[in-house]
Amino acid sequence: MRRVVADSALILGWFTGASGPARALRAEYERGALAIVAPRTLPLEILDVAARRMGWPADRLAHLATELGHLGFELRDPPVAELAAWLAEGLGGPDASYAALASALNIPLLTVDEELLRKAVTVAQHP
Repeated sequence: MRRVVADSALILGWFTGASGPARALRAEYERGALAIVAPRTLPLEILDVAARRMGWPADRLAHLATELGHLGFELRDPPVAELAAWLAEGLGGPDASYAALASALNIPLLTVDEELLRKAVTVAQHP
């Protein structure tokens, strides 16, 4: 089984009907061929984007929250020293947490965020 860190932009695509990388990653996950590790803040980040940027109503957010709770991702905090190193490289807090977790676990970070791909080139890759 492949183990990766996946960021919130990629996972949110699972719930917005996105095609391409998000759909392929979800299919791999649903086949049981992929384990996803993410920072504990992943559900908050996804719900925040859905609510504030996408304007989802409360009932849709509640459904999304329930679905996120059932996914079974391994949610954990990145080591503080790794987090500090990525912040020093110029990543913002959420992006630094994904990069720190991937680098600490020595597993790939999958993202569709081009800026994160550029700044965390040693750990980040397209899905």
